[in-house]
Amino acid sequence: MNGAPFCLALHGLGGTPEELRSPLAALEAAGVRTEAPLLPGHGASEAAYLASSYADWRALALERYRARCGGGPILLLGYSLGGLLALEIVRRALRLGLPLPVALIVLSTPLSFAVRTREARFFFRALPLLARLPLPGRLFPTLRCPPRSAASREVAPWRGFETCLSLRHVLEMERAARKLRPWLGRCRMPLLFMQLRHDDRCPPANAAQWLENWGGPALVEVLTARSGHGGHLVPTHAESRDIVAARAADFARSALGLATFGGHR
Repeated sequence: MNGAPFCLALHGLGGTPEELRSPLAALEAAGVRTEAPLLPGHGASEAAYLASSYADWRALALERYRARCGGGPILLLGYSLGGLLALEIVRRALRLGLPLPVALIVLSTPLSFAVRTREARFFFRALPLLARLPLPGRLFPTLRCPPRSAASREVAPWRGFETCLSLRHVLEMERAARKLRPWLGRCRMPLLFMQLRHDDRCPPANAAQWLENWGGPALVEVLTARSGHGGHLVPTHAESRDIVAARAADFARSALGLATFGGHR
């Protein structure tokens, strides 16, 4: 492949590319061009967000990847939902014989959905009741969540649809993760996986799943923070964002064979 190295970055559910600003800035400084598209339905109205689907997000990720194939080595970076979309790209590339990404950076992406938040526990307990709702309610049930506290916003800035959780979105992601798990062993490129230890949407057991099932070299790091807030927001959390950015840049230099800031390989 000819051309400068490139990173396609995919943000999380309900958020925007802004949540990846720190690692993307570090990658750019390391000589990696970046693109972070806004997923369909995100950054717009709540109605547009709730009407969007995993199929829409996957289609955009695959389209942006195919547009970059052949232009130079590609690194994938995915946060939460974006990590599943990165795996979708690898699976499609393996099935269709497309050029594979040279490496993956995955942040706080669950491979199973045994989440532990109060809202999520209620959400999954309510599934049998939701099945009894009229058809529109079954298709688009939405859980209303309390807004984040001021302390949480301060330690882990994030903007997005924080007060609504779509049952359909969660079920689509859970089905996707179930289909993607068997493909992990066929992924031979290097992996960097990072999350916070107090993440209640991607518990640390997920880090072990990534490490044990990945088919290539894997570097997995579970970070500990003093603050108990913002556990799922490893790329923006005040105690982890600089570490994530530095690790991402170092990992990219190693995977892509780039010079370090000091001029060494």
